[in-house]
Amino acid sequence: MKKRIKRTFSIHHWCGLIAGMFILAISVSGSILVFDDSIDEAVYTREARLEAPTQVLHIDKSFQWVRAQNPGWDVRIPSLPTSPDQALLYELRQGQFRKWVFVHPETGQEVATVPQAHNRLTYVLLNLHYNLLSGTPGKIAVLLVGVALLLLTVTGFILYRKSIVKVLTFRQKVSFKSRRSLYSGLHRVIGVWALAFNLLICVTGLSLAITVVNSALKGGNKEIAVPQVTASVDAAVAEARAAYPDFVITYVRFPTSADGKLQLLGHLHSDPSYYGKLYSKVQVNYQTGELEDAYFLRDQPWLDRFLTVLHPIHFGDYAGLAVKILYSFFGLMPGLLSVSGFVIWYYRQQPKPERRRPKLTRAA
Repeated sequence: MKKRIKRTFSIHHWCGLIAGMFILAISVSGSILVFDDSIDEAVYTREARLEAPTQVLHIDKSFQWVRAQNPGWDVRIPSLPTSPDQALLYELRQGQFRKWVFVHPETGQEVATVPQAHNRLTYVLLNLHYNLLSGTPGKIAVLLVGVALLLLTVTGFILYRKSIVKVLTFRQKVSFKSRRSLYSGLHRVIGVWALAFNLLICVTGLSLAITVVNSALKGGNKEIAVPQVTASVDAAVAEARAAYPDFVITYVRFPTSADGKLQLLGHLHSDPSYYGKLYSKVQVNYQTGELEDAYFLRDQPWLDRFLTVLHPIHFGDYAGLAVKILYSFFGLMPGLLSVSGFVIWYYRQQPKPERRRPKLTRAA
């Protein structure tokens, strides 16, 4: 039994030392990214806000010139305007580069352009979170860090299993006799309280990391050539809403090749929130405007649904502000555990002070 605990501690020890700094970076960036949409809205309020409210949305009036002015860029509408005074946003992608173009929803005229949207805070943090700002090697490293965090969570549960009830019932005391004992006690308490959340983040994060690495290893970026869209995008959106009244369109992807499709992504009103906001879609023929295929997440096999919902669950996109705050708070726990674990290791390396024996007096 002692050998098993010793082996478990050794795994916990070395995983923490090797992956600690990376876990700290991913933990802090993830806690901030929970509010990525809110941060972008706050930073780019001036560009996204219109002087006067609009009555209708005309995508056709702006798409063609956005496409013509940006050849070789993947054109998307990441979110349709949700209020009359909000501009229509086009996101242009080319590898890791991003460009934002804000246009008037009714007239189609350009309102503002962010030529280097890839330099915004949330996108830099996203790259730090996904690939440690290191491209494909970083994506592989993040996957390995996820495995290390999973091992740390499992071994931590084994090492502190006898303390779980005490910690959760607030009967576990933290000793202040020394710095080592203080950090050791904090490490135990934080680890127990964050155990379930860390396990959730590990499983969902590993699913994302495997998808990202698999996509990166398939090869380089394909050549992007957005074809001439002869069908009316506005008519396709209206037809999709009429054909599927329960379908809420939140995202529009334009074809990037001649054999591509116009994709209207979103969710169903009746879907549970953890299904996410854009994992169902309706595909449209960009030449004729005909609705060709509808993919609704609720109709897919349970395994496909399970693997898909891991994505919104990982980012906390399925609920309101209260849940996001909890995600942000507990998202810091792996980083705090890395810091406290390193401090514990550091103090263990320090030589213990020698105890001086009292000198015997001549009389004694």
